[in-house]
Amino acid sequence: MRMAKAAVLVTVTLLMAACGGTSAPPGHPPVTTTSAAPIDEFVPKTRTPDPGAVGIGLTNISLAASDKADRVTFQFTGTAVPGWAVHYVKQAISNTSTQAVFPVTGQSIIEVLIREAANPFESGVPAYAGPQLLSDPEAGTIGEVRYASSLRGVTQAFIGLETPQRAFRVTALTDPTRIVVEVDHK
Repeated sequence: MRMAKAAVLVTVTLLMAACGGTSAPPGHPPVTTTSAAPIDEFVPKTRTPDPGAVGIGLTNISLAASDKADRVTFQFTGTAVPGWAVHYVKQAISNTSTQAVFPVTGQSIIEVLIREAANPFESGVPAYAGPQLLSDPEAGTIGEVRYASSLRGVTQAFIGLETPQRAFRVTALTDPTRIVVEVDHK
């Protein structure tokens, strides 16, 4: 009976360690594993929207330059953070029913899709009324930012770079709710 209990204890301990548990046999340190995948700043960036992000509306797009990066900020109504899918594309294709090529100039293009933005006809949130095209002569990498559409809960914009692909980051800020796409100069 003692041997059976000991065998069960060893089996349970090994199973817990294999499943990520932190228990270990007495006198032995727990086994932990970590993996650090390299960060590729060129790969698509995605985020799932907060549950309360339904029905938010785009109110402003701005472009600013700094010493190391150019920054595009998308500002929204509400307090919940929307989701996003930000990635390089070969061509700017409108997400409207026409799926026409959208006029964006640059050596490389980043598509910005912000999810759970409002359809103004269904939600009552006013449609984006700001400029469709932004540029800043001080920007070192970004040549232009073009607002494309807000359709079926997705706001679409394109960032045209005057350079080949550069590393970029996407972050969310609150008070007010903003999505920031930062593109490195080098």
